[in-house]
Amino acid sequence: MSVAEIEAREIQLEAPTGGLWADAWARLRRNPGALAGFFLVGSFVVIAIFASVMAPYSPTHVDLNALSANGLPTGPSWQHWVGVDQLGRDEFSRILYGARYSLVIGLVAVSSGLSLGLLFGSVAGYVGGFVDSLIMRFMDVMLAIPGLLLAIGLVAALGQGLWQIMVAVGITNVPIFARLLRGSVLAQREQDFVLAARAVGARRRGILFSHILPNAMSPVIVQGTLAMATAIIDVAGLGFLGLGPQDPGTPEWGTMLTQADQYLESGALYLAVSPGIAIVLAVLGFNMIGDGLREALDPKLRGRVGKFKEAKAEPPDGRLVPEVGESA
Repeated sequence: MSVAEIEAREIQLEAPTGGLWADAWARLRRNPGALAGFFLVGSFVVIAIFASVMAPYSPTHVDLNALSANGLPTGPSWQHWVGVDQLGRDEFSRILYGARYSLVIGLVAVSSGLSLGLLFGSVAGYVGGFVDSLIMRFMDVMLAIPGLLLAIGLVAALGQGLWQIMVAVGITNVPIFARLLRGSVLAQREQDFVLAARAVGARRRGILFSHILPNAMSPVIVQGTLAMATAIIDVAGLGFLGLGPQDPGTPEWGTMLTQADQYLESGALYLAVSPGIAIVLAVLGFNMIGDGLREALDPKLRGRVGKFKEAKAEPPDGRLVPEVGESA
């Protein structure tokens, strides 16, 4: 094979792959870990949507007759697959409804933190100067406080309730997203396509929203999926500390763990194991999706290098391509 034919094959194999997101989606579909994460998260989403259909009992239905003779919770049975709690409420039904509360709280918390983080990070990275220093020093002050302690302080100041938890967990995520997006904007700000947009007289706001942000969002999206897992843990932690919903009968996983604490010594381990497993599986699903997105959006892993190597090793005509300096 001549040198001209080899160069022609290289040009053909280096053709556009369909864009960043199309290539990332193709990589994501070939990642078994990411597919498993989507399956877990998708299962919890389906459970949260159809909890009222799938649950055999109401999560707030009190049945004292289901308790043991001494008034303690009873374990799994044919009527109650995961047992009942201290008030005779079906534990399996409460776990199904708890998916709805935990996922919604985590989604709202991450969305609010992501929105504010994008605003502060994009302005700080693109404007720079005194504005950048002012915003980043404020973010540094927030990062100096441990996230869970900051959330506890915010809930204590705002009051106990679901919306207060959403706000508290969302605020703790703001500096993380702000610093991450600022770094991405700084990296994209001096790229050739941004300089070309400035040269043709594009407005600064248009450059930021049309050129810089779409190319700087990849690490933020990955962090968003990982933050969902952290938010679920934080919500459960706040509920376990007694800072969860005002109604103690709310079927939220962290609150369920709090109520099960006093019955562990009596042998009712299932009251802690079942919501604990639900939290672990939900967090594991989001972590696996985040890892898959990181690999799919990593610039070092994008492209068609692997396919090019395969094609170079086995040409269509079956003949081996000689290396540089080797006679054909």
